[in-house]
Amino acid sequence: MTLDTTMRPGALSVIPNRRTLFWLFVGGFLGLMAWEIWARLITSWILGGPLEPAELVISLVRTWTGYELARLPAEAAHYAIGIFGYPILYFIVSRSLRNWALALDIGVWSIFTVFLAALSLAGQLTGGIALFWAIVTGVTATRFLNPNSLVADCLSWGSFTWFNALGIMAPLAGLPFLLVAWGGGLSFMSYVGHVIFGFIAALVFELKAGQQR
Repeated sequence: MTLDTTMRPGALSVIPNRRTLFWLFVGGFLGLMAWEIWARLITSWILGGPLEPAELVISLVRTWTGYELARLPAEAAHYAIGIFGYPILYFIVSRSLRNWALALDIGVWSIFTVFLAALSLAGQLTGGIALFWAIVTGVTATRFLNPNSLVADCLSWGSFTWFNALGIMAPLAGLPFLLVAWGGGLSFMSYVGHVIFGFIAALVFELKAGQQR
């Protein structure tokens, strides 16, 4: 039995039912709990401090409105995005775009590669960042070896959530692209955390409520 995660365009003409939404949000919750363990415990142990998605929210609000958002609503926004926002976006993307996962893989890997090539030309590429690129490349390349397309697609979604957070939202918040300018440690730990989050969120949903071929 296999699951179809590349539905035909136009599938969203059917509004997701309550069961679909329930498993989307359960997947988001479980993925976010795994992220919290990675971000607040494991990352703190490795880097000496946690990942701070709430600070990204605060920076976004400050940059675009000048308002200094308090920590509590920033944390609430982080949880809302993880449990509800990303899962809904996953449903829209996976159910409306053909070959969406391959397109995300190509896009994320290509942009990351071009960015690091520019760093290399500027003499700013470090061995650690190069190793980071090799890991991202290896994870992305598993798509061509993985016999399970569902697993490959869920990994693609996790990789995209990392790029969305640090490649799109971070620059919009006035922070360095992918946070690589800060040494790469935070970016790498964020990459792993987002892959874990996105993979679990998408996989739980697809296994429990995804449509069969």
